[in-house]
Amino acid sequence: MSIANLAVSVASSDAFSVRQFTVQEALSSPFLVSLVVVSENAGVDFDAVVGQPARFSIQGERHARSWSGLCNRFEQIGFEQEGMSIYHLNVVPRIWLATQRRNYRMFQQASEPEIVLQLLDEWGIVPDEKLTGIYKKRKYRVQYGESDFAFMSRMLEDAGITYYFEPRGEETRLVLSDAPQTNEPRAQKIQYRDGHMAASWDYVTAVRIGREVRPGRYTMRDHDYRQPPDYKLLADAVGGDVIEQQLEQVHYAPGAFLFGTDKGESTPHADDRGKTRTDEREAKSLAQRRLDAKRGNARTCTFETNALDLAPGMVMSMLDHPRAELGESEGLLVIGSTLSGTSQSFTHACEVRSASLAYRPRLHTPKPKVSGVESATVVGPKGEEIHTDEFGRVRVHFHWDRESSMNEKSSCWIHVSQGWGGAGFGTTQLPRVGQEVLVDFISGDPDRPIVVGRVYTNTMKTPYKLPDHKTQSGWKSSSTGKSGGYNEIMFEDLGGQELVRIQAERDLTKLVKRNESVSIGGNRSTSVGHDDSLSVGNDRSRMVGNNESVTVGSNQSITVGADQTLTVGGKQTETITDDRTLVLTGNLTETIIGNATLTQVGDQSVTLSGNQSETVSGDISLVQLGSQTEVQAGSRTLLHLGSETELRLGNELHAQLGNETQIRVGTSTHFHVGSQTETVTTVKTIDTPVLNIDASTMAVVKAALIELISTGMVTLEGTTVSIGAGAANVIASGETTIKGSIIKLNC
Repeated sequence: MSIANLAVSVASSDAFSVRQFTVQEALSSPFLVSLVVVSENAGVDFDAVVGQPARFSIQGERHARSWSGLCNRFEQIGFEQEGMSIYHLNVVPRIWLATQRRNYRMFQQASEPEIVLQLLDEWGIVPDEKLTGIYKKRKYRVQYGESDFAFMSRMLEDAGITYYFEPRGEETRLVLSDAPQTNEPRAQKIQYRDGHMAASWDYVTAVRIGREVRPGRYTMRDHDYRQPPDYKLLADAVGGDVIEQQLEQVHYAPGAFLFGTDKGESTPHADDRGKTRTDEREAKSLAQRRLDAKRGNARTCTFETNALDLAPGMVMSMLDHPRAELGESEGLLVIGSTLSGTSQSFTHACEVRSASLAYRPRLHTPKPKVSGVESATVVGPKGEEIHTDEFGRVRVHFHWDRESSMNEKSSCWIHVSQGWGGAGFGTTQLPRVGQEVLVDFISGDPDRPIVVGRVYTNTMKTPYKLPDHKTQSGWKSSSTGKSGGYNEIMFEDLGGQELVRIQAERDLTKLVKRNESVSIGGNRSTSVGHDDSLSVGNDRSRMVGNNESVTVGSNQSITVGADQTLTVGGKQTETITDDRTLVLTGNLTETIIGNATLTQVGDQSVTLSGNQSETVSGDISLVQLGSQTEVQAGSRTLLHLGSETELRLGNELHAQLGNETQIRVGTSTHFHVGSQTETVTTVKTIDTPVLNIDASTMAVVKAALIELISTGMVTLEGTTVSIGAGAANVIASGETTIKGSIIKLNC
């Protein structure tokens, strides 16, 4: 297979003749053109060639090919006697430069094609897009210590997108395609011949077709923290024959099923930058793409050809091949080719696969694994001290991230490992903005970070100065708003000075749903700055082994719903500096075994609406320093006087008597009325203008001598009037009348 012309051009404008060439091409792989050239210039400037644009072209009898890119390698390998210098150079596509840049960066809320297009744009590459699928956004994708090229390859492989190169005039254009098998077929089918020949038409020969066993089942499993633990999040795809379907490939891929969506329950904080949920339909498609990639070489076909134009991404057909799967109606997708030769001839080997099958790039780009934990700084919006979502997740700034602005956009939401996590119970300690945390990665996956610890730094110092207080440990929080307040539980473990200190910056609420027992071996002191309230639903017992002192600065109110018993084993002193009111709605019984002394400095008023019984076993002494009024309302009043009784009255005395009043007088009775004093001995004379003795039933006047002397009228009226005495004198200067149904005189 002859060549009409070979040409190479480089940026230095040096003239080269091509002695040998090899061109290697494949789907999802950069092409490599390797040339051996000669030049009359023995001193070609390497810097003017390497890293600069270069182009290689072949002109065959019927077709032409060209590859434009840059020279990534140039070396002088020998000299010829004719004065020619021999050089070796490589021409690669511009995307090859991406293999030389290694980076750490993250992409959020972007699909795999969007990520690739962003990176290609940074390299100044504008690809042709032949994408028919819909690619949902991914929550978080990290380029972790890998080249731009490796990262892009990984993204394209995950999405099932391949790439290849096509000529566009003087340039070679990168093409992104998710269905290259559907490309427009080559206009002319290629004749099959069993052997090489000199021919004026295109043909294929040395066809090798094969079949090999490949896995026929691909199963993926993910875990969704929004679902119950027993929820089986599985996706699988099946292909091939019965034996191959037993060759299951099982992969646990946390986060692989997360895709952007507008469905799912509402968690506004977690979804503040876009909602992502596990999508089982997308998961099924993902499993199918990976199975297709695994089975890509289940059926193989290679051949040699003189058709110079065959290239990866082209669909062609054969003529006259005896195998049905290679018949003229069967499309074949070229997936790789190797073109090599000299200035006189070339060979061309191709690899194809059936265009009736979906083509997916091989999953050969490894995903980097994080070998250990990393430190990171918790971040959030400006002015926000605690930045979290409904699941207690935080965002962090990784120290390798050069693009981070150290705000809420620096990472995705990251779960925080807690000491205990249950359904509405457990421990919760959220890292705050600015704090340093330790981040691990689930299964070493850089896309699945999780906070597993915290560390102190020079700017985030320990709560207890070290090593001065190395025996102290505990929990100390910090009030928001930079107020300087905190809640704390501190343990001091220094021997002989052990201490547990608890501080509530504001309120403290304690709930004991059943019993509580507190035992204090020494003293206890409680200080309440304001009010103190105690509520006991049932009994309360308090025992003080020695003295008890209660001081109330203002008022005290005690309410007893039923009985109250007060027992004092010794003395009791009660001092009241102001009024005292005792209201007793029932009976009162007071028993005093010893003496009782009542000293009243002011007034006393006692009102009894019922009976009063007072028993004094010993003496009683009443000292009245002020006025006293006592009213006894009953059926009978009895007044017993001693040897001498003084009754001192004010201006007027009114006595309302009941049925009977008896006054028993001893030797003498003294009456003081106003300024006059009257003494009554054996004989008492009542001298008054009017004296009425009115008795509804009987009036009895008895004495040794009874005299009624009146200058006016004396009237005795009654049902029965009796006057009995040793002597009775009735002296009247006027009229004397005695009326009665019965009148007895000296009888």
